Amino acid sequence: MEEDNDADEDGIPDDIDDDDDNDGVPDDQDPDDDGDGIPDLKEDLDTDGDGIPDFKDEDDDNDGTPDEQDSDDDGDGIPDDEEEVDSDGDGIPDGEDEDDDNDGIPDGQDTDDDGDGFLDSVEDNDGDSDEDGIPDIEDDDDDNDGVPDESDPDDDGDGVPDALENLDTDKDGIPDVLDEDDDGDGIPDSEDPDDDGDGINDVDEAKDTDGDGIPDSEDDDDDNDNIPDEEDEDDDGDGIPDAEEEEEEKEEYEENNSSVFTASLVTLFASLCHFLL
Repeated sequence: MEEDNDADEDGIPDDIDDDDDNDGVPDDQDPDDDGDGIPDLKEDLDTDGDGIPDFKDEDDDNDGTPDEQDSDDDGDGIPDDEEEVDSDGDGIPDGEDEDDDNDGIPDGQDTDDDGDGFLDSVEDNDGDSDEDGIPDIEDDDDDNDGVPDESDPDDDGDGVPDALENLDTDKDGIPDVLDEDDDGDGIPDSEDPDDDGDGINDVDEAKDTDGDGIPDSEDDDDDNDNIPDEEDEDDDGDGIPDAEEEEEEKEEYEENNSSVFTASLVTLFASLCHFLL
C-alpha cells in the first residue's frame, strides 16, 4: 500500500480516502483496502520488524532459513500448512481464526471447524481421542465415556459409529466415511443410489428404526423391543403389522406397474394406428 498512495486514482490519497479501491466497501470494513488481491492483514504484517512486509520478505522470521525451505515462516510454532488454510476466506488463517468456517459456532464448540462435512475427530484424530495421555490403541476406553471400547459402538465418541468409520468397501485405503466413491464403481456417492454396491439401496440401508447405529437391513431387532425380527409381527414397532405393510407395498407396486403397462399399451396402439393410416 505504501508504494501507491492513491489505489483507485481518484485524486484522494489513500491515507484520507474512506474507500481506497473504490469498490463500495469502506476501508474499515474491507479486508483488502487497495483491491490488489492481498489481504491487508498480510500486507501490514512484518513478523521480524525489518521494514519488509512478510509477503515480500524471503525470510519472514529472520531465522536464517528462507521461507521456501522453512516449515514455519513466521516462527510462531504453528506449521505454515495449518496457518495458510483459510476455510471461510475471511483473511484470517484457520490457525488464528476462532470460527474457521464462519458458521457462528466457535471452533471450541464446533464439531466440524472447517465446515466440510467431516467431523474434526475423524479428520484430526491424533490417536488419543480423550487426550488422557494413553494412545487409543492402548486405551480400553478411548473417549472416556465409561463404556469399554469392546462394548462401545462409538469408541472415540465422535458421533460416527465404529462400524462406519472402519468400513472400507472398495479396499482402497480410504474409509467409506471419507471416500467419495465407496464401492469404486466410478459413480460418486452423491449420485449413486447404492453407495456400497451391495444391491440394497442406500435409502433402505440408512433406515435405523431404533437409532442404535445399526441399519435395519443388518439389525436383528429393528425396534429394539427384544423380540427378534424373525419372530416379531411388527419389526419397526409402528403399530402396523408387517404383513399389512407388505401387502400395501405389494399393491402399490402392482398399481404402479399396471399404470406403466397400460401407458405402454396406449403408446403401442397409437403407433399401430399411425402406421396403418
